[in-house]
Amino acid sequence: MTAPAVSVLVSVHNEEAFVGEAIRSVLAQTLADLELLVVDDGSTDGTPAILAAVQDPRLTIVRHARRGLTPSLNRALGLARAPLAARLDADDVALPERLARQRAFLDAHPEVGVLGTAAREVDAAGREVGRMDPPTEDRAIRRALIRGNPFVHSSVMVRTALLRAAGGYDERVPVAQDYELWMRLGRVTRLANLPDVLVVRRLVAGRVSVARDAERLAAEARVRWTAVRRGDYPWWCAVFAVRPVLALALPGALRRAVRRARLRRNERRSER
Repeated sequence: MTAPAVSVLVSVHNEEAFVGEAIRSVLAQTLADLELLVVDDGSTDGTPAILAAVQDPRLTIVRHARRGLTPSLNRALGLARAPLAARLDADDVALPERLARQRAFLDAHPEVGVLGTAAREVDAAGREVGRMDPPTEDRAIRRALIRGNPFVHSSVMVRTALLRAAGGYDERVPVAQDYELWMRLGRVTRLANLPDVLVVRRLVAGRVSVARDAERLAAEARVRWTAVRRGDYPWWCAVFAVRPVLALALPGALRRAVRRARLRRNERRSER
């Protein structure tokens, strides 16, 4: 079989409300030469039926017992046949020209191995609540990377060979697995973001538990400290590894309240 131009990797667990829209957004891309690899990570709601109802030869569905996002993404990566691998979360939407625009950029810039885009953020009802405009140039992305995640995971396209050579996602990192991966890939390739909004990212209040948020903060601290320790950043950047640790010291209820306040502030800003 002729390899497609792009493999789109999706992991889904109990997303019956949104997964259909996500799948349709991929299959409706202006770049039709693609394969869509969906790993159903032990869904117990209507997700399997929704996936089964889609009739398109470009769609491959694999189902396994619940393992978590990181192993599921690696399983999808193992099935990928295209030279480019694109991510999309099961509750997000890819705008029609996303894959074509990213492929064209990577064809024109062989030195870039990881390419994201800007994103529009919406709430569960689809109302716009914000926009993510990450830095676009390699140098600015690297400066931002030690402070936080300068990529929208759902927007990223990576060269498949590069991703496999790096060992894929680290399955010891159940959360912030994308952040850890960008830090590793940044050692072997240049990084970029397109300034245009090419994905819609859905924010659902209350989806992230206190325990999961604590795992994320701990993972971010480890990733940043590892980068400083191996010499990717100067020693003074260790202060950025301390920040998540300080946040962990806050009560979970307070962290939740801050997150809700941020979401409400974005909602009010979008209504003006």
